[in-house]
Amino acid sequence: MSMTEENIQVKQYAISPDLLEKGVPTGGGPCRCTAVCCEGGVYIDVVERDKILARNDIIKKHMDETQATDDSLWFEDHESDDSDFASGRCVGTTEINGKCAFLNKQGWCSLQVAAVAEGMDKWALKPLFCVLYPIEISNRVVLFDDMLQSEETCCTVANEFDVPLFEACKEELIHLLGGDGYRDLESHYHARRSQTGLRVPVRESL
Repeated sequence: MSMTEENIQVKQYAISPDLLEKGVPTGGGPCRCTAVCCEGGVYIDVVERDKILARNDIIKKHMDETQATDDSLWFEDHESDDSDFASGRCVGTTEINGKCAFLNKQGWCSLQVAAVAEGMDKWALKPLFCVLYPIEISNRVVLFDDMLQSEETCCTVANEFDVPLFEACKEELIHLLGGDGYRDLESHYHARRSQTGLRVPVRESL
């Protein structure tokens, strides 16, 4: 683990200090998700799109009447270059009935619902950027996405908090960085806490 002037370097990513210096109240933040972030569709890696289409049969079984089971309607036709996606190319999911093609009427992601129901890892079909939100990756920097700051409590952080953002999103960051990468973040947080007198506790890591 090393630091630049502004960001912490963990593996191939630069981590914004906001993940350590801002946070949420106990029981708040992403664990109180309202799914508003999903309503307009999302951009995903074209490889993730292909994985989803390859398992379209199980996904369709777990969609409801507000969703389209015609998989030709799930994604936009146009692809874009974007170096933040592993393949370097991304594509948008479509909006159907005023929400992402994969968002059901209960506000749940059908990709995750299908994976769990079929005995797979819960994020086996879910795109990385969907898993991470309200954390995003921009120009290889992992940071907080403030699109819904002060609009949705689940996506709002503050300078005074009970749980630092990186801990509130622990499972998601382990998904991105691995357990060792997450422990690097913890180590930096403890070092920063000892230097600045921060009193926010961090639970034991994996």
